[in-house]
Amino acid sequence: IITGGNYVLEMDTGFGDGFTLDDAQQGILNNTTFVLDGVDQFSEITNNVTSISAFRGKKNVLDSIAPGVMTVTAIDTTRAFDPFNESSVYYDTTDDTPGLSPLRQIRLSRNGDYLFKGRVIDFTYDYGTAFTKNVPTVLITCADDLFLLANTFLSAFTPSVELSSARVTTILDKAEVGYPAATRDIETGTVTLGAYAVAEGTSVTTYLRAISDDAEGGRIFVSRTGSLTFDSRLGNTLSSPTVTFNDTGADTKYSSLYVDFSTDQVINRATVERFGGTAQTDTDSASIALYQTQAVVKTGSFLETDAQALAYAEYLLDPNPEPRFSGVEVNFASLTTAQKNAVALLEIGQTIQITRSFSSGSPASVTQELAIEGIEHSIDPRSGHRMKIYTSPTTLVFELLLDDAVYGRLDSDNVLGA
Repeated sequence: IITGGNYVLEMDTGFGDGFTLDDAQQGILNNTTFVLDGVDQFSEITNNVTSISAFRGKKNVLDSIAPGVMTVTAIDTTRAFDPFNESSVYYDTTDDTPGLSPLRQIRLSRNGDYLFKGRVIDFTYDYGTAFTKNVPTVLITCADDLFLLANTFLSAFTPSVELSSARVTTILDKAEVGYPAATRDIETGTVTLGAYAVAEGTSVTTYLRAISDDAEGGRIFVSRTGSLTFDSRLGNTLSSPTVTFNDTGADTKYSSLYVDFSTDQVINRATVERFGGTAQTDTDSASIALYQTQAVVKTGSFLETDAQALAYAEYLLDPNPEPRFSGVEVNFASLTTAQKNAVALLEIGQTIQITRSFSSGSPASVTQELAIEGIEHSIDPRSGHRMKIYTSPTTLVFELLLDDAVYGRLDSDNVLGA
């Protein structure tokens, strides 16, 4: 796409270059084609793609992160994706499996950097009609590996008392899960989880989400490069935006900017109850008087003590709504090459800065630094690449600068470093 970059969509064909005993094609061992330590073989399927849409993360702050999803629409004049076509180049002759079959790996890259990694979970094939000149089309639906974990279930066991991050590792290491260690990015947790029994048949994703949402207060998601990522409790963020957006032309341009200022942001009563513990509640009476009771309740938390449950309730309290930029949309056609490269590689959890200028009223401009919670790509060969970034508020601190009138005082706002 001239205005966006070089995009490549690849799918695991399923048969790879591994040696298969007695197979007519893959039963010949040599140095170049089929080898004992074979790897997955990916084939490019970009040519006939007419649109790609991908989303990871969440759009609203209070939502739980679900598996990332990518949908691909393509025309198929050669029946390459037709599951009944045994002559397709993607057909796996070793086990008579169509190339476009469930759980095939799929990956999207731009200029060599991955934007999405996942697996095919569904596809809809349409042979077309006379009205459409009988041109077959296919809609491919893909999901990242949180989908696999949602369909993986734990055997009953009782874990040890351990940090939240250690519990995540314990779950991923279980024999029935076996999540690859090479594709994990686990940040050290801030809370201790109790030795509570895990019920037979518990969904892995459900359990991991309970650690993140109901105990740690962090994030769990699959990165654009395919790594399962666990972020610890979200706290102060050292001011250092990855990308700076504004509407003056001085930095990265945006095409649309969205504002959130509603009671949905308010939490003035928070209750957290751990397994076998007493419910711990924190409230803000002044906020309740203004906005009525806006409550969040978390029961069955894995936190080890009531003291930790109370600390989490206090953390969850957010009594006073403030207007914030909740999302920003970017059209790659309006960006420089360097700006496109920076925006394309943004990741959940990073910080961005957004400035909006005004021709009337006061102040003349508003600038906010915000955390990224969700990333959405819309890629079309005709209209180019658009990207929407969903945000959440973050508490900023700044690095201490000696002799500076503003940043030279060591306090709650200025710190020695990250």
